[in-house]
Amino acid sequence: MMKQHLKEMYREVLRHTPIYLATKKNIEKDADVNVLVERRVREAIRDVPYYANYGSLIADGFDLKKFPIIRKKDLLGKEHLLVSRRCYKRFLRQVETGGSTGDTLKLYRSVRSIIAETAFIDYVFSLIGKDLNVAVLRGQKPKEGICEELSRDRILLSSYAINAEALDAYLDILRRYRISCIHAYPSSLMILSRLIKNKYGKADLPCLKGIFTSSEIFSKEDKEFVREVFPNVRIVDYYGHNEQVCCAYSVDGRPFHFFSQFGFVEFLDTGEISNGHRVAEIVATSVMNRTMPFIRYGTEDYVELDDNNQVVSIIGRTSDFIVNKKGDIVPCIVSTRPFALQNVTNFQYYQEKEGELRFRVVVAKSFSEKDVQYITEDLRNSFDDLMDCVVDVVPFIERTKRGKQKRLVQKLDLKKFQ
Repeated sequence: MMKQHLKEMYREVLRHTPIYLATKKNIEKDADVNVLVERRVREAIRDVPYYANYGSLIADGFDLKKFPIIRKKDLLGKEHLLVSRRCYKRFLRQVETGGSTGDTLKLYRSVRSIIAETAFIDYVFSLIGKDLNVAVLRGQKPKEGICEELSRDRILLSSYAINAEALDAYLDILRRYRISCIHAYPSSLMILSRLIKNKYGKADLPCLKGIFTSSEIFSKEDKEFVREVFPNVRIVDYYGHNEQVCCAYSVDGRPFHFFSQFGFVEFLDTGEISNGHRVAEIVATSVMNRTMPFIRYGTEDYVELDDNNQVVSIIGRTSDFIVNKKGDIVPCIVSTRPFALQNVTNFQYYQEKEGELRFRVVVAKSFSEKDVQYITEDLRNSFDDLMDCVVDVVPFIERTKRGKQKRLVQKLDLKKFQ
């Protein structure tokens, strides 16, 4: 856990740099987005080898729609060509995308882009309050037990030991440390919330001001459930990714606000409808990240748009697609009635056969065949009976190396069905 301690110290140092202070000052500053995007794109054409042939696209004037949409598959093995000539690679930090869609990009970050991104994340944290005592519930394990102190105002809670027997121990720790903010993966938060709901109805945590979530899909329905369990707590959901091409936040389930100073966002309509809303893919162009800039990058993240073109929910990635009985690739979007999951503490979708979807559930003692019936009905209705749906009760659901929980484990090769 020494690595986690060093990471906290490193971030604290970053917060005193001129880049951090300047970025934080300008985050919500009004800017002419079109001018800003054009400036960044022209810089990228000039400085980035990958865009060397893009000059002809601006010969008759600037129009972002003239540029092709690029995706991970277009960039694999060519990532080094996306790095600006103004950067020295030996001073860059290399990271990778999560690879949830099967393709993993090697990305390069400068200290400048890391500092700037930290300022944006800190700004979103500030929507909960200042001088927060934070409990981290994001997939890491303490050296021993379920809790470890990381700093004077930050503790680490285990995401692997949350169960009905340990619930009171977790709540006691949150009270003892006077935790004012929980920083969580949505999957870990939902386990905690369902356990609290089943035993107490609502959480009794007087010092808790807010919950900050990120890094996993946090559905609108799950947010509503968490707000019932934590009725007087502000819930801030942050959206971002390793490509550093755009970021956004949602407060208490309201539409997402995208930072124009971070990236320019377009929404590519898919023709799908979810919960009465249009489904679109996020396509973004870098503004903040000038080290490895992306022009019209198809993020493979999908959202629900309301009639005002606002993002009301981020619903998944291309990896969250399944194959039905007809061999069609469809989004794994499930509408469940609130009572259907009342005795479920955790769940995951799983597909290894065409036309069959397995719903893995970790359950409370009160779980019964009636719950299986409710869940099966909701699954079948969501896919118009074009999917055989099976409910599997499991003791636990595995996490990735980063401690995340996949929403869907897809064992089929979707390329064979395209």
